Amino acid sequence: MKERYINISTELGDIKIIDNKHVYKPSDDTLLIIKAMLYLKNKGYVFERIIDIGTGSGILSIAAQKIFNPKVLISIDISPYAVMAAKKVIEMENKGNSIVIRCDGTFCLRGLYDLSIVNPPYLPSNDKIDDEWIVKSWQEENNHEKVCLSSLKSKNILILKSSLSKFDQDKCLKNFNYNKQTILKENLFMEQLEVNFWQRN
Repeated sequence: MKERYINISTELGDIKIIDNKHVYKPSDDTLLIIKAMLYLKNKGYVFERIIDIGTGSGILSIAAQKIFNPKVLISIDISPYAVMAAKKVIEMENKGNSIVIRCDGTFCLRGLYDLSIVNPPYLPSNDKIDDEWIVKSWQEENNHEKVCLSSLKSKNILILKSSLSKFDQDKCLKNFNYNKQTILKENLFMEQLEVNFWQRN
């Protein structure tokens, strides 16, 4: 079946992704993380080794490439559909320093990185969704803790937090000697989103 590409309007202009029913489609949370990346760039932050954990469509990896131009960019997802979709759109950007890997968290990686970018799953676990990979991508259950722990591969973490989440993200990261700075907040109809920047002491 022929793939359908769509453009997502962002602060960086339109970013092309594959519209795949098995992959989370970028939404307000995604766009807020892109704004946060631009904020960090404007503050003079440089990140040469970046991990995008739970890359989904690949849009945050593409944005990170455009904003920070890292020497190494690794995009990770547990879903085979996300990995296939992200790989194609990231390769269209023609960057030889980008790698897309199917992995459950960052446990397949060695070494330390400068920045983890994380848009963790946070929808209630009792939502009725038939698609197995959408469930793995969207629903919180134990996934949020796994993603939080995976982000510890980096000295800095840019992570979204939703008021719908029941997971204590702050406690998770403070336990590992990180300090938080809230960069952006956005109030939606049913929830509040914030993007936090955590730095290891």
